[in-house]
Amino acid sequence: MSSNFKYSLTKVYKNYQKYVPELKSAVVLRTIIQVCVHYIETKSCSKEVLDRAVKKLQASNQDVPEHFCELFAGILQLIRLYLRYPKGIVKDDELRESLKELKFRDDCIEDIVKVLRQHRDPLSFNYREMRNLRSPPRRMVWRINVSFMDRSSTRHPTVILHIQKTDGEFLSFELSLSMFHRLRYNVASLLHELQTLERRQSVRKS
Repeated sequence: MSSNFKYSLTKVYKNYQKYVPELKSAVVLRTIIQVCVHYIETKSCSKEVLDRAVKKLQASNQDVPEHFCELFAGILQLIRLYLRYPKGIVKDDELRESLKELKFRDDCIEDIVKVLRQHRDPLSFNYREMRNLRSPPRRMVWRINVSFMDRSSTRHPTVILHIQKTDGEFLSFELSLSMFHRLRYNVASLLHELQTLERRQSVRKS
């Protein structure tokens, strides 16, 4: 192997691998990839974008995975991890082998490899631009949005995140409850890893 990509992907994907078997159609995967590319290019992805993607699949008689949002988050993590490596470091065969061990279908693997190979340069540029725009938020609050509708409605409560940037501008995001819980879990996992790293560094110093 030419890099530690396989190890990093396995570690990043440990929270998403259980949803991979739901990805039974290359059409569904391509739709998810399109949403991921939209996110990277526009630096934002609202709930409406995901809803439109689901409706598009339903209109074409595709079976929409139960955990569509989690699959989107997982594919996005995959693309972002790939883009962190300098061009040419992660070979196609290494990417294929990594995805195969995560139980992706062969046709889905080839679609992912093709997209990342052919669109590497524009995706890398937009990804760097997106990272440069990041800055620690000044303030972040959240609230539950509950719509009082009739019992026959399938709408569920959502969580609204309000983030105030350092320049005073507010950004708002609407998340499903499952995505909000996933966000909480990922933040907690990150904090745990940071604490573990700090303990290791203190041990080395002593």
